[in-house]
Amino acid sequence: MGADDGGPALNRQVETPTDDNETQQENPDSVSDGEYSDETAAWLARTMGGQLENSSIALSNDQYDQARSVLGDDYDKRLEQYVEVAGDTSSDTDDTAAREFEAAGENQRNLTNEVQRYRQQYAAYQTARERGNEREARVTARAMERTASNISERSNELNQNLDRIENATSVDLSSGQTKINETTANITATQAVIREETLVGTTLTVQAIDSTASFSDPGTVSGQIQTENGSVVADEAVELRIENRTRTVQTDSSGVFETQYRPRSARLGSQSVRVEYAPDANSVYLSDNATFAIDVQQVTPDVTSEIAPETVGYGDRLNATASVTLGLRGVDEVPVEFAIGDTVVARTTTGPNGTATETIRLPASINDGDRRVIARIPYENRAIAGAQSETPVVVVETRTTLSVSASRADDGILVRGQLQTSAGDPVAGRPVRLQVGAGGTQLVETDRDGSFQTVLGDLQNNESVRVTATYDEPSSNLGNATATTTLVAGSGGGNPPVGPDENPATGFVNGIIGYSWLPILGGGAVLAVIVAAWFVVSRGRRSRTTDSAVPAGETAASMTGPDQTGTQPDATTPTFEDRVEMSLASENYDDAAMVAYTAVHDELAVENGIDEGATHWELLQQSQEHGVPEERMTDIETVVEAFETAAFAPTSVDPSRAEAAVERARKIKSNGDS
Repeated sequence: MGADDGGPALNRQVETPTDDNETQQENPDSVSDGEYSDETAAWLARTMGGQLENSSIALSNDQYDQARSVLGDDYDKRLEQYVEVAGDTSSDTDDTAAREFEAAGENQRNLTNEVQRYRQQYAAYQTARERGNEREARVTARAMERTASNISERSNELNQNLDRIENATSVDLSSGQTKINETTANITATQAVIREETLVGTTLTVQAIDSTASFSDPGTVSGQIQTENGSVVADEAVELRIENRTRTVQTDSSGVFETQYRPRSARLGSQSVRVEYAPDANSVYLSDNATFAIDVQQVTPDVTSEIAPETVGYGDRLNATASVTLGLRGVDEVPVEFAIGDTVVARTTTGPNGTATETIRLPASINDGDRRVIARIPYENRAIAGAQSETPVVVVETRTTLSVSASRADDGILVRGQLQTSAGDPVAGRPVRLQVGAGGTQLVETDRDGSFQTVLGDLQNNESVRVTATYDEPSSNLGNATATTTLVAGSGGGNPPVGPDENPATGFVNGIIGYSWLPILGGGAVLAVIVAAWFVVSRGRRSRTTDSAVPAGETAASMTGPDQTGTQPDATTPTFEDRVEMSLASENYDDAAMVAYTAVHDELAVENGIDEGATHWELLQQSQEHGVPEERMTDIETVVEAFETAAFAPTSVDPSRAEAAVERARKIKSNGDS
């Protein structure tokens, strides 16, 4: 990468063949591909290694901004250069080192954020203790417990990155590792003192009393909660989190409890089920977790559905209700999706009585005619079997109108128009085919107010040309429409493009000729150019054949502008549920974890005003600063930790962690939407 292509230029300290064999500075643009790549890679590795060490030293001195800035744009630039050079070196280990340098930079930044957070929490803890506010001290100490655990994990991951870099490059990073370990050890020791003076550790043990469990025949689980000094958490109502569901159980005088495990989304067969003791935020007890083994068996529920009304057209509201039951019991907390044909139009989750209700706006992509609304549970090989119900619905065609105008611009022919229903409602997100004369066609997509605008190539022969706009989707409940306009002979003009907020139909009346005045650049004269235009409105579903085929290499041009952000997505656009179910079904657990994180990040950015550019650990920190409740913080941490493994760890996310992240993301989104 060189200066000519916008990349950073790097002066390389290399041995250049000369008569006196002097070491010279060589610009990468002046040497051939692959020349001196080994020397350049070594120089870059030493440079980035030094930056990592300097960041660790700054962190050990509590200089957080300095620790981050050392790994700023310059580090990213060197990493980009290293990745490029690694492909030209004689060693395969440089590719490995490039990945480790990237992961090390991210882990070092995360570690810096976590250490800074811990120091801030420690200051708040000391203040609470000095004021005699024991409840606040316990809440803060519990948050510090999580942060200290995160620091330990980040430190271990970073040390692994640095070890691999040393093995691949022979760069000595021992001094940086020493500082990292000293910082981590200091926090671990501090937290041990806080735990001793404020919190009480616990040990949770659980075992399955029954060998099998299903939704209709749940398995009994027994357990006990002991404290670290050997006493028990007796005669208390305690919260347990079994997989992704929280319940309250009562311990007896021996600290023993019993509860039932009623699986829904669990996979079939022998499963290891995680149970977590989740004390209140102001409790003196620390959390603990354990697992029990049980054989999960499948049951098939009954799914019934209703819709209203029975006949709908484009944009109409369709109220759909599904009930999921087993015998007389409603099946709660299972996903339900509504589909018409192959198009999923809504997703939701059953409530306490096993019922799910959605109001659907009928999208344009559903073909008109007799159709069926399918309500289904999208499960395979789960404790609740996939099942569905179908209800007939009639989709009627909605007639449309199309307008188009054209004028000459410096770079071609400016074409604008609008697609509406016959009732005057805009039709967004639909393809309109444009053609100049007998030339090729180009596709544009209508924006949120149904309008479109693009510049087409001019024939450059100064003759009259006809511009045709056609809407004729092969699968849609919208009627076809065509509009044409004639741009009469005249010299090339200089009309600038008009913004998308202007009404493209201005100056047009159905069946009436409009006028447009174009300035002529030569001689200063002004020529009146008559633009004949008319609407061909709302024809029924006639022949869908077109005057010319769309070229194989055609690219769709879409509207851009300030209104673009508000465009409603088409019903076929993959949703959060689409993506996570697809990822889990294909066992792509890294992708599932990353989709879950993206959904949570977007939800919290809106809900709490958190910076959209916040890193995943900054997201946690800012959430806590916004007063997010303890239980929700735990859910966010589950998602963030799975994301970090998916994005940066050399190994994939464990399936159970990915599924837990997805369930927690669903819970966070559900709370945010309520």
